[in-house]
Amino acid sequence: MLPVLLKTGPNVVTRTYWEGTERFFQGVSPYGAPSAGADAFFYPPFFAVFWKLFALTGELPSVLLWSFANSFLFWWGVSQWVNLQWKQSRWTWFFLISSAIELDISLRYQQANALMAGLILWAVSEFRYQRFGRAGFLLALGTHFKVFPLVLVGFLAFPAQWAFIGSYAASGLLLLFVPAVVYGFSDTLWLHWEQFHSTTTDFSQRDLLDLAACFKRWGLAHLGEVMRWGTLIVGSTVLLAYRFFIPNAAFAFGFWYSSIMAWLLAVTPKAESPTFVWIAPAYLLLGTQLKSLTRWVLVGLSLALTWVYSSVFPKAAVTWLTHDYNSKTLANWGLWIFTCLLLVREMSVQRRKKLVN
Repeated sequence: MLPVLLKTGPNVVTRTYWEGTERFFQGVSPYGAPSAGADAFFYPPFFAVFWKLFALTGELPSVLLWSFANSFLFWWGVSQWVNLQWKQSRWTWFFLISSAIELDISLRYQQANALMAGLILWAVSEFRYQRFGRAGFLLALGTHFKVFPLVLVGFLAFPAQWAFIGSYAASGLLLLFVPAVVYGFSDTLWLHWEQFHSTTTDFSQRDLLDLAACFKRWGLAHLGEVMRWGTLIVGSTVLLAYRFFIPNAAFAFGFWYSSIMAWLLAVTPKAESPTFVWIAPAYLLLGTQLKSLTRWVLVGLSLALTWVYSSVFPKAAVTWLTHDYNSKTLANWGLWIFTCLLLVREMSVQRRKKLVN
C-alpha cells in the first residue's frame, strides 16, 4: 500500500486537509474557495486543530501517519466486537478479507472514513456496556470530524438515556470551543456557521453513489427519489422500533450498526466510494453471527459491493457491474434490506419470548 498511500499534490484529500488547516492557523476562514487540485474544506473547525498534529510532521510523514491512524482505529473498533484468532473458520477469514479490501479502497483516498467507522464501533461498544460517559465523548469527537454520528446519537438516546445525552452534549460543547484558543470565541461561532452553510449547500448539489443518484443516471430520477424516501422512512421506522422494543440486554448491536450504516449510505447524497468503508465491519459483525444459509446471502452481497472493485477480478470482466459504481450502490441497498429483515426477525423472536414469559 505504501506507493499508493504516499501520494501528495493535487487530487488527494490530504491536500484539502493541509490547505484548510493552514488557512485556519493563519486566521483565514478555511471555508473559502479551494486552490486548484484541492477540494473544498467541509470539516468542522476542530478538525483543523486535530489535523495540525499530523501537519507538524511534514507532508509525506503526515500522509503515512494519517493512513496508519485510520487503519489502526478501524481495526481497534472491529476488535471491540470480533475476537480474531489464527484458528478461525473459513467464513471468518473470508469476511475478514472482505473487510480489508473495502478498507484498502478507502485508504487510497486518504479520507477520514475508516477512522470514523472505528470510532463509532468503539463508541457503540462502550454504550453496549453502559459506559455512557465514554460513548458520549467518542461520538461527540466523531461529530467534530463529520456530522453523521449525530444520526446514531439520535437513535441511541431514544428512549431517554440521560447519562449518555449529558456526556455527548458536554463533550460536544467542550470540543466546539477548542478552536477558540486559536480563533477567539465569537469568530469560532462564525466559523461553525460557515461550515454548516457550506456543508448543507454541498449536500444539495451532490449526485454521487446514493440510491437516487444511481437511478437518475439511468433516466429514472422520479423512481430514484421514491426509493430514497421509501428507504429513509422504512429504515428509520425499523431502527427506531428496534431501539424502543428491544432491551439493551438482548440488543443485537452488530445487526443494528450494519443496518444503520447501509441505510445512511443509501439515502445520503454524500455517499461516495471511500465512504463505503462504513459498512466494511458489517461483514464480520454479521458473518460471525449468521447461519450458513444466510451467510451465502452476505457472500453474494460482498462480491458485488466490494470484491469486484478490487484487483482480484480483471476489470474488463466486471465493467458491466462496476460502471458508475452501480453494483456498489445496489448491493449496499440489498445489504440494508437484508439487515432490516434481520432486525424485524429479532423483534419477532423477542416478542414471542415475551408472550411465553
